[in-house]
Amino acid sequence: MGMSASQARLLSLTARMTDNENSAQDITYSKIRLANQTQELNNEYLDALDATKLTVLTGFNNSEEVYTDISYGLMTGYNTVATGKQYVVTDAKGRVLVTAQYAAAFEAGNGDLNKFLAELGYSQATIDVSENSGASDTDKALAKQKVHEAWDQYLTSVGLHYGDDEHGLEFGYTSFGNDPYNGYPTYTLIDLNTGEKSTKALVYEGSTQEQREFYDYAVALTEAYYGTSDSINTLKTAADSENAGYVKYLTNIFQKMLSAGYYTEDEPNETIKDNAWFEQQLRDGKLLLEYYSTTEKKFVSTSIDSDTAIQEVEDERELSLIEQEYNNKLDDLEAKDNQFDLELKKLDTEHNALQTEYDAVKSVIEKNVEKTFNIFS
Repeated sequence: MGMSASQARLLSLTARMTDNENSAQDITYSKIRLANQTQELNNEYLDALDATKLTVLTGFNNSEEVYTDISYGLMTGYNTVATGKQYVVTDAKGRVLVTAQYAAAFEAGNGDLNKFLAELGYSQATIDVSENSGASDTDKALAKQKVHEAWDQYLTSVGLHYGDDEHGLEFGYTSFGNDPYNGYPTYTLIDLNTGEKSTKALVYEGSTQEQREFYDYAVALTEAYYGTSDSINTLKTAADSENAGYVKYLTNIFQKMLSAGYYTEDEPNETIKDNAWFEQQLRDGKLLLEYYSTTEKKFVSTSIDSDTAIQEVEDERELSLIEQEYNNKLDDLEAKDNQFDLELKKLDTEHNALQTEYDAVKSVIEKNVEKTFNIFS
């Protein structure tokens, strides 16, 4: 090999060895990054092992408590929590979160409890016979007496008294529409001496929630007994013990909506049905819980941390998914690391071959240079 050819070959080998070393260095850096990613993955996995979920006490299997994953429907449903408490969900402003069905019923009722209940198919009336029903005269008389007692309770609460004789006071009901009484229940005073009658509308004249409750209850009884529509013939009444609890449940919701305001979530996208969304909103404090206190007769605040019906447990399903994802990512990282090892081994073999040839060519050049010097010396 001539001197010039040897020198050209040496330069070529030097360039290839440099490229080889740079490639090896790049792969080494990649392995370092891969090691960091593996460490981060391990840290994330260890953190994820703490994954928990919120569950609610929903029953008992003999003496064993049964818990179910928390959801909006579960927390706000009727008799869905085994402690017997009724819950509502509110936002930070105190507005109660309700379904579109409850919102529509409230708006249709325009602040009237009986109309709200009727929109949902219920009545708070505690009688199950009407004036025109096939019930016995005795049952009708008892129902009618109940109407009288309800109005007497309301009238007394607002300081009113119509007639000295209870039997001189008759009550009636006109259906909603364009009538002289604007759809209000009516009372008829009967002059016991002349028999002359005078009929007037029973408009609400109270100012307290208790007085309003007395009035609404008396109206419900009147509608049920005297009415021809929205009565016991079409509505489920509280006279049935199975309905009474649910009517109370709906009444509590109505009173909360009336006092605190309300809003709905975007149900077409089923946000309110997204259990993960609901749980996260509770954890973040964007949604709050209240339960109805039978002693205070109102909803009071509670929390996911303090409420005895709510329990935070290890999320086994989530842990299984996390472990599967961890193993998949770890396998991917290990496969990349093995590939890097193969490439490094290949580069190392190539580098050794280049180094051997480089040393040989360099030796030839050195000998040629030494011979040249000897000739001219």
